[in-house]
Amino acid sequence: MPYRLEMSESSRKGLARIAAEQIGRARRDLARRDTVEGIHKLRQRCKRVRAILRLARPALGGHYARENGRFRDIARAVGGPRDEQILIDTFDALLAAQGKSVDRRQFTPTRQQLLKRHRQALETSAMPDMAWLEAELERARHALEDWTPAIDRFRSLREGMVETNRRARQAMKRAEHASDEAAFHEWRKQVKYHRHHCELLSGVWKVPMEARAREAHRLADLLGEEHDLAMLAQVLREPDVAVQDQDKTRLVLEMIGERRLRLQREALLLGGRLFAERPGALGKRIKRYRNVARREARKAAPAVS
Repeated sequence: MPYRLEMSESSRKGLARIAAEQIGRARRDLARRDTVEGIHKLRQRCKRVRAILRLARPALGGHYARENGRFRDIARAVGGPRDEQILIDTFDALLAAQGKSVDRRQFTPTRQQLLKRHRQALETSAMPDMAWLEAELERARHALEDWTPAIDRFRSLREGMVETNRRARQAMKRAEHASDEAAFHEWRKQVKYHRHHCELLSGVWKVPMEARAREAHRLADLLGEEHDLAMLAQVLREPDVAVQDQDKTRLVLEMIGERRLRLQREALLLGGRLFAERPGALGKRIKRYRNVARREARKAAPAVS
């Protein structure tokens, strides 16, 4: 079933179903022959479960910290050298975006340094402890019986969405005034939670909620590219990379700076629209949508003879 709470099911049963589906898929991802892709998928499952926990946080009490920490640790355990590959992909995309204005062959030495870092990361990083990961996911599956009963009302989910929306809105304002990578990265994390919450609650009114989720996804992608460029700039300033060809490194850093400014401006414009509404007003609107959706679900339910 989709990553969505159905209006015909209770909040408790719905989120228990969705979380169980994500954990089950994460376990299948571990068993994939394509380990790299499987780990990438596993990390996505962890983010989705953490979004479920964040949505239900007002009702969970101490369960939230325990389970959120569990899925955070699982995702960290399978990080590996993927970040180094992202740096190479970001470097290639940056040069490709310049078109014919630059000769990409001039920057081969810099790319070779990034490839060297990637190889070293592959050589030094240990394979994830698959037995531990499997055991943690099994414990997480059993733990559903502990924390999902606490979700007894839709109100707590609405409050969870309002709080995440508020955090995203505040992070946007900080990013607008700080204009540094840390502020934009924090905004991105909150935007991704908001996107998942729109997906989870899209059953209240499918078309506008899915549209909001798509725009949040687009915003997260803009902020993701901005973050990747910031990380690439940080690496290029390290002595073992920068000293190889200082002139070319300076040119790449200038390209990065220009691209980041464009991404920041585009993100702030989109964010200004997405978070124009006050969180409390959004919560009231979700409540009204849900009330109508529940009435529709009851009318559509088959009569019991």
